[in-house]
Amino acid sequence: MKSAANLILFKVVYGLSLVGVAAGSPWWGAAGLIVFIAWHARTCSHARADFILAGTAVVLGLLVDTINIHSGVLVYNAAWPSPDLAPFWILVLWANFALIMNGGLRWLQGRYMLAAVIGAIAGPLGYVIGIKLNAAAYGSTLTELIVVSGISWAVALPLLLFLAERLRTGNYALPAFESTK
Repeated sequence: MKSAANLILFKVVYGLSLVGVAAGSPWWGAAGLIVFIAWHARTCSHARADFILAGTAVVLGLLVDTINIHSGVLVYNAAWPSPDLAPFWILVLWANFALIMNGGLRWLQGRYMLAAVIGAIAGPLGYVIGIKLNAAAYGSTLTELIVVSGISWAVALPLLLFLAERLRTGNYALPAFESTK
């Protein structure tokens, strides 16, 4: 039940963010995220780990989405604080996304190849949805957007899942690779 509520709150924040940007109110997503964080803090035994992950995801998102801007594949609406950096509202989405790594997406932990495939498909799809809702615009072709964001999300999703599991369990060791000898 908690996983379902976790995913529902994620979707609510996601929707508030995109609709808010399109409506000229990019803060709607941040308000929704505050509610999600408060719920998460009260109901989750590993909330501290997830909040550390959310901060890490914001840094990763700043890098990925700033690259999207400078590679010319996306132009974000409500580009605050600067049109040269990933906007605040998209960083809210990265923090929001991190909060489902140990919740609704926990089943993907340890399945990094599957996560990479899902990231390569769902990442670009998320950007296209944002474009359709007028939260962003194409800076180049759809194909270029799919390639650039697909590659970045094929790396980002497995990385976030790996970090989520490590932070939640306190196991900071890298996984051992079996020898084929």
